[in-house]
Amino acid sequence: MLRKTMSLAALAFACLHVSAQEKETTDSLKVLMLDELTVTSKYYKKYNLNKISSDLRLQSPLIETPQNIQIISAEVLRDQVVTNLIESVARNVSGTMREELHNAVSPDIYSRGGYINAQRNGVDLRPLIKGPLGDDAAMIEAVEFVKGPSGFMTALSDPAGSYNIVTKKPTGKKQHTFKMMHGSFGLFRAESDMGGVLDNKGKWQYRFNLMGMTTNGFMKFDNSNRILIAPAVKYQASEKTSFTLEYIYQQMNYMLLSEAQMSPYGYGTLPRDFSITDPNIRPYRAYDHNIFFTVDHKLNDNWKLTTRISNINNEYNGSIFWVYGKNNNNPDILNRYHVYDGVGYNTFSAQAYVQGRFKTGTVGHAVMAGIDYNDKRNNTTDTWGTATTVYPLSITHPKYGEVTNNNGIGGSFDSENDITGEGNRTNGRLHYVSAYVMDEISLTDKLKVNAGLRMTQSNANFNQYGTKTDASDLVVTPRIGVNYMLQPTTSVYALYDHSYLPQAGVAHDKTPLKPLTGKSYEVGVKKDWHDGTWNTTLSVYQIYRKRTILRDPVSNDIYQTGENKSEGVELDVRGRVAKGLNIVVNYAFTESKITKDEKNPEMVGMATPNRIKHIQNTWLNYALPIAKLPGIAISTGYQYMAGRAERYTSTNPEALKDFFRLDAGISYTRKKYSLNLIVNNILDDHLYSTAWKRNDMYYWVQVAPRNFRCSLTVNL
Repeated sequence: MLRKTMSLAALAFACLHVSAQEKETTDSLKVLMLDELTVTSKYYKKYNLNKISSDLRLQSPLIETPQNIQIISAEVLRDQVVTNLIESVARNVSGTMREELHNAVSPDIYSRGGYINAQRNGVDLRPLIKGPLGDDAAMIEAVEFVKGPSGFMTALSDPAGSYNIVTKKPTGKKQHTFKMMHGSFGLFRAESDMGGVLDNKGKWQYRFNLMGMTTNGFMKFDNSNRILIAPAVKYQASEKTSFTLEYIYQQMNYMLLSEAQMSPYGYGTLPRDFSITDPNIRPYRAYDHNIFFTVDHKLNDNWKLTTRISNINNEYNGSIFWVYGKNNNNPDILNRYHVYDGVGYNTFSAQAYVQGRFKTGTVGHAVMAGIDYNDKRNNTTDTWGTATTVYPLSITHPKYGEVTNNNGIGGSFDSENDITGEGNRTNGRLHYVSAYVMDEISLTDKLKVNAGLRMTQSNANFNQYGTKTDASDLVVTPRIGVNYMLQPTTSVYALYDHSYLPQAGVAHDKTPLKPLTGKSYEVGVKKDWHDGTWNTTLSVYQIYRKRTILRDPVSNDIYQTGENKSEGVELDVRGRVAKGLNIVVNYAFTESKITKDEKNPEMVGMATPNRIKHIQNTWLNYALPIAKLPGIAISTGYQYMAGRAERYTSTNPEALKDFFRLDAGISYTRKKYSLNLIVNNILDDHLYSTAWKRNDMYYWVQVAPRNFRCSLTVNL
């Protein structure tokens, strides 16, 4: 622990040294900095971002876009003292939740009854199996949630939508920020964010983010460490042309893939720190490499061309204990299996699109046309279905540290599990070429029609434990939306959209999985209040899906249902609603059920996986108006979920208790320094998230008990 702490301290002093050495920026850049400081006061926080990133390719303001799009700013994440995307990001957007089974590696976010696409800088990262690695907060500038199909930026998705991580990029402004964090369970973290220019003319701009973290976790034998290195450079060749190169490297070592617990006695019946792992097993290791190269070129005052080439490579491997069902001879004994789990995937993407504006008579047009190429390759090695040796563990009197491979015989892990055999390996490839055109047509100053059409040719092949399949599809997905401005700050909209998603793998009967298709209907109203300092969005939607994947909770076999329907209402409120008071408040009602299934008619009427009927989140940050002691702010927030469905669709579902977590904190900001303390789960409730029942065994993901985090930020 001392060595890790010293390493973090060394990183901290190195960052401070680099900061002190950098040259001053040009006078023009200083003016920009002063403008930024003028806007950012202790009463104003960037909770309401009304400008979307260029990744979404839309040219109209959010209020004129006929779709529910929510943006989470980095400032919200800083106030909530989160360390990565996996931690509580869903609380900031209506109707979103995480399947918290793979907390170490994968965000797994659900919305509107479906698993939504992950994107990073506008690049489709939806994996063939699991992933991508959850983005560290140190590299996040904003998170954009697109509710419903997002055909204008990606070819393949569930009709529920997608989220896009906007990473920190060079801006030309001098920025030297250093942060240290300490918290419960041995959490130590240091990070820096440095930016500026490399020459006197400001043509060469840079951004450099570093992070190192170590923590033990709240469960026995859990520990992890993580590093991030993210340099980026931008060359402004001329007023019309720029080149940006980004590299992101994330590395993680961790003992627990998930905080999952299991017991035959019911949900939440174990101590919160109870663990089925053992200190003798090998830890997981994960690596994530990202390269983004972007060229922006203004053809003239009205037209712009953007091209981007990206490559994302991710892999992780390790071993985990797992229990597949109840021990009928002695329920107090958990029959653990030692499972090897390794995943590697690569995504290569090439994108080119043009954006422009012109008029035909009195009608205005904002056109986007582009082409995308995406190649996903996936390889796994695991023994989830072949591990046979049982390592018993008593629930009431657990004994640890005595695990030896082959149940005491010894030897290597490979001698117990043939991880090189065909029955333990999968590999697959999905590649597609997709062309898209969209026109945002301004018929009048108030009425705008949004029409788009995407054509996608996809090809896939998959080898799943010796069973090979392939597929080829040519699909056309249209989009039509209407937006009407009732007032300059109020709009109403309606949207009809299609989506398409190839699904890799085979069903239980060895037949290849067929693509998921969906239709989405949405209407809503948006309102900007008080000069845009805060915003409200209310939307109502219906989604119809065909060929959704479900897993049998007993056999874990894959089935494709006939059809399902999701519908709901969502409300989002975010921004500064009063002097010093910044809020994020949202509510969603979601109903998602199977409506047709010829193979399993008993499933009709059952909830789709991970559906939650009611989700209500609140986060408040208030700068206290104390003249003699300025800079003090208090924060509080809660998460509430009711009507929770299990991870697997079940004809005999178990009731999951409602979820309520309360957090609170206090911060102090003075000149260049900011100190922020937050206490999570302040009521110390025994909470669990994702849960399901299988083979007379209850499974759930345990939530941490009351814990604190304290961060110190210095802006040099």
